[in-house]
Amino acid sequence: MVTVETAFATLFLAVVLGGVLLVGGAALVQGQCQVTANEVARQAARGDAAAVARASADAPAGATVTTRRTGGAVVVEVRWEAPLGPVTWPLSASAQVLEEA
Repeated sequence: MVTVETAFATLFLAVVLGGVLLVGGAALVQGQCQVTANEVARQAARGDAAAVARASADAPAGATVTTRRTGGAVVVEVRWEAPLGPVTWPLSASAQVLEEA
């Protein structure tokens, strides 16, 4: 009796630990996406194309960095699709900075 209950408890704890690691990893990637979006937006607002390229390279592997200019501001969005088996979990971050004169 105790062995079966221990097996189920161990399995449950393994699933919970896996979920915690998954959410923690997603939070780290989300933070990296936000930092990249902020840096790219700042450099694009300055007009420094070389710095924009370097900052875009800091995005997580497989992420897309989209930059657009609207109403005197630079808007950057960084999107990354987290693979979870047969489905994906979209993560994105954006930043908006006024263009410098």
